[in-house]
Amino acid sequence: MLGGSLIFGAASCTGKFEDFNTNPKAPTPEQMEGDFAYTATLIGNMVPVVALGQENDFQMIDQMIGCEYGRMTAAKNAWGTDGMFGNYNPRIGWQGIPFTTLMPNYMYTPYFKIRDVSGGEGLVYHWANLLRIFGTVRISDCYGPTPFTMIGGGDSYQVEYDDMPDLYNAMFEELDASIAALKEAAGSSMASTLVANDYIYSGNVSKWVKFANTLKLRMAMRIVNANPALAKQKAEEAANDAGGLISEPGDAAWSSNIPGGNSLWKTSEAWNEGRISADITSYMNGYNDPRLELYAQEDANGNYNGLRNGIYLMTLADNGKDYSLTKTGQQDKLLSISASESWFLRAEGALRGWSMGGSAKELYEQGIATSMSERGAQIGEYLNNTNTPADYVDPNNSGYNIAAVTTICPKYDESASFETNLERIIAQKWLGNFPNGWESWADFRRTGYPKWFPVYNNLSTDGVSTTRGMRRIPFPQSEFNTNEANVKKAIQMLGGPDTGATDLWWAKKN
Repeated sequence: MLGGSLIFGAASCTGKFEDFNTNPKAPTPEQMEGDFAYTATLIGNMVPVVALGQENDFQMIDQMIGCEYGRMTAAKNAWGTDGMFGNYNPRIGWQGIPFTTLMPNYMYTPYFKIRDVSGGEGLVYHWANLLRIFGTVRISDCYGPTPFTMIGGGDSYQVEYDDMPDLYNAMFEELDASIAALKEAAGSSMASTLVANDYIYSGNVSKWVKFANTLKLRMAMRIVNANPALAKQKAEEAANDAGGLISEPGDAAWSSNIPGGNSLWKTSEAWNEGRISADITSYMNGYNDPRLELYAQEDANGNYNGLRNGIYLMTLADNGKDYSLTKTGQQDKLLSISASESWFLRAEGALRGWSMGGSAKELYEQGIATSMSERGAQIGEYLNNTNTPADYVDPNNSGYNIAAVTTICPKYDESASFETNLERIIAQKWLGNFPNGWESWADFRRTGYPKWFPVYNNLSTDGVSTTRGMRRIPFPQSEFNTNEANVKKAIQMLGGPDTGATDLWWAKKN
């Protein structure tokens, strides 16, 4: 429901560079006494950057971009316009929302206050910096070059962008410092208000170390085709760090910050705006995957039937009842990093010959087993499953039918080619990460996997390919209004036009 969601979402996204680039007034020493209530609140304000609990922000950033481009869900409503992310033609006013929402609202306003109070030292500062890095990766995944090292908190809001190679070097350096500080603090007691405002791990610093190492491994794999030597170095550091990775269901990063209820439940079910993607049901129906009934609801015909991306059903009399909703509870937590992701990241590294603590086959199979355990599914003989994805048959319109686009099966084959096993790993990583489509969109752009159905309605006006999909989001119009010289320099860093068809630095393979 556009009026009840997107309008309010846009109203909350009016932050500008001056909002987070102006030096904030530091609190008095009295405010910092006792149980650190002030910094606890600020950390609580930053934690949602890893999982957007506010439903309007979730809709505009995670549902319309991450879930859509990562083929977790498909938008059902057209909201009276062809200007949609799902058909590669997002309206100009929407393109800047990840930038203008995440940076001021969740990242830099609280981060600068924590930095100024702490003097850039201590647990809370490095925790805040970890969250800032997580948010910067997401913004850079959208746009490419991103302000980072030059955001200093001065009076000017005309901020330079970091070229992506420099950006990743700087983020790795900052992340390593945060990991070291978090490891030093692990095991120490934490003030009660800090615990209460930690919506992910309730003040368990050891688990935040695992989160940081897993983010580092995720970032390393992002750049594997652009800077393979650095990718290998950082991946091996993360995989072999004594602080560990997120690798067990109890370590997974699920956020309880859901003030209006679970955002995916709100947007898909309460507002009736989305369905599970046909790509998910094609793979999982074909595999007889036991997780499907935990991810999706049966449709009106008792089947698990997704909706192809790029089809809008607003005019259908049945309003989409023949397509499966996600199986999401109103009070379910929101996923940021699954327990299985690090296993699949390590499997990919091992496939590339890196030191990941096991063979590609071993790590891949452990990833599947961990995902099944995390979701409460019985693995059975899944590791020997040679089934392939199913053809898609639309219940209402045979014109939407399409044959399966791959024959990849779950069973690992050590005799298969590198590309075949890479596809296998990435496909299972995608299924294990449901409904976190952000990572799947990044994986698709850097590897070409998973293989997905072509979007049904490609209405791009700037050359976005139906098969390669949306490669990035154009820079926000607000940046051309207030930071024109620097955003034009950032376009030069792209090496291509400021369109959705231009590859990011790390996304050159597919």
